[in-house]
Amino acid sequence: MLKKIVLFSLILLTSCGEKETNNENSNNGTPEALQESGSVNLKRYSRSSSNLTEELYQELVNNSPELKSLETELEAFNPNDTLNKFYRYDNKSSDYYISAKNQASNIKDSITRNKILHLIKKSNDAYLGKTTELNALLKTIHQNQISMNDYHNVLKIVLTIPIIEKYQDKNLPKKSPFEKVIETENQLIEKTKKNIPKF
Repeated sequence: MLKKIVLFSLILLTSCGEKETNNENSNNGTPEALQESGSVNLKRYSRSSSNLTEELYQELVNNSPELKSLETELEAFNPNDTLNKFYRYDNKSSDYYISAKNQASNIKDSITRNKILHLIKKSNDAYLGKTTELNALLKTIHQNQISMNDYHNVLKIVLTIPIIEKYQDKNLPKKSPFEKVIETENQLIEKTKKNIPKF
């Protein structure tokens, strides 16, 4: 019984190995996103916005621990908690100065009103001075976010260009079928012309 199980397992493993080899040979190492199989094409073209660069890059990520690690880090990185802390703080002050100005506009005596408006402005200017460095840090964070996105896109393009170029070189159609089409077209044009009565 044990011999039968071992023999069956060997046959199963051998047949699986052959299938994998056949799949590899039939695709010639072509990435899934570039394969001409019907299901991939239907899947790709059924989407409203296919992004072949993203698809190719994702295949690279799946096969590279280094890229996978980078993508995990990029996905996990979220400065919003830190940024929102400042925005909440800043909104309180902004809201206060807007409401204080509105309140001051209810003061009928123009001298007193102008004095209060000056006091509000002085306080607001002092607040802007307190937050100058923080605003500069926020600006740097936003610029770095843009740079991160830019370099991420550069990475995707630089890594996938060799893949599409390899595909182009391996899969460039031969000219002869196209030349035959043109030859047939020319013959049909001539035949059609011959059948046109004089007009």
